[in-house]
Amino acid sequence: MSTENYFLLLDPDREPEGPSAVPAIEAVIGVWPVAGDGVVGAFRGNPDYLPRDADAVADPLDALFRLAVQGRAGAEQIQLVLRDSLFEVGLNGDGRPLIMRSPDDVPCMVIATSGPRREQATAPQWRRIDLTELVSLLPDRVDVLFNPGSVLPFRLIGDFVREALLMSDEEITEAYEAVRESLSGRSLEVVPWSL
Repeated sequence: MSTENYFLLLDPDREPEGPSAVPAIEAVIGVWPVAGDGVVGAFRGNPDYLPRDADAVADPLDALFRLAVQGRAGAEQIQLVLRDSLFEVGLNGDGRPLIMRSPDDVPCMVIATSGPRREQATAPQWRRIDLTELVSLLPDRVDVLFNPGSVLPFRLIGDFVREALLMSDEEITEAYEAVRESLSGRSLEVVPWSL
């Protein structure tokens, strides 16, 4: 029997019964798998997560978009999380990316950041993808609309999304440093969980 390790993202409003208690699966927003060598994989949303209401944060990217609107998260943070996330792309009836107009009337590819956000949007089909596939599917002169139908739809310019994928190792290191500096003085705790 193999043991997998994860870093959990828990709904902050639904804490486990005690420090050694296993959290209820519907309180787990998602996980980052941790390989045996300590490498952390892409975030995986939990399809069984039940947000307390439709406006609750559903995943790290959803949370980051809300922080960006408040001026509390920057472009570097968004690009780093984009690189490490899985998404749901809306597809039209023939399996191609669904393109719709954003609230500010810009053509956009429809992306949901998690299961709860997918349920708030309308598309004939959905497919899970990573940033590489998102960029390969993204047509020229089309932006990306994340979470249409949610309390906070968020549009990113297509070139910004492409640049996130094309970041050099040096740019990634600089972005992580900028994130560390922005978080200095704040407490953040990541708790490992073994199954």
